[in-house]
Amino acid sequence: MSAGLIFMWTHKLLQADVLHMMDALGCKYVENLVWYKKSVNNAPLDQPSPYFSSAKEILLMFKKVRKRRLRHGDGFMLRHQRTADVIIDFERPTVQWIDHEYTEPKPPGVYTMIETLLPHAGFDETKGRGRLLELWAKRDTPRREGWISIHQRKPRVDMCDTQQREKQ
Repeated sequence: MSAGLIFMWTHKLLQADVLHMMDALGCKYVENLVWYKKSVNNAPLDQPSPYFSSAKEILLMFKKVRKRRLRHGDGFMLRHQRTADVIIDFERPTVQWIDHEYTEPKPPGVYTMIETLLPHAGFDETKGRGRLLELWAKRDTPRREGWISIHQRKPRVDMCDTQQREKQ
């Protein structure tokens, strides 16, 4: 990728590694958004972690620009956000998505935030497409106009077949 914005979900234990990796790829950290997770009974999610229990995921935003653009600005028009940098939303129970997905569904407000931040990246009628790409899109999530969504199929594991292979 020669230029663009990358939004990447991570957990606090991996945050430093992600920052180092993206820096090595020539991407500069811009901002972050926190998804504060609540359980269905409206309590903070209490996921195990080595130091503190975790109730959040972090969406890191990186920018990569072409070297020649640095003299004339970076070429991105980012609309100022008047929204908070924290989204409080419920986590869907694992049983609702684990059979079909590798990662859990993210809050819909994140897509709205990205679309507001990048007003010229949405659907372009002259091209018949948008310029927003989502990797690991969720199979059952309605597609958003202006987004190209790629879903990785999760192979169905037959427990009987797995047990047979382990015996061999």
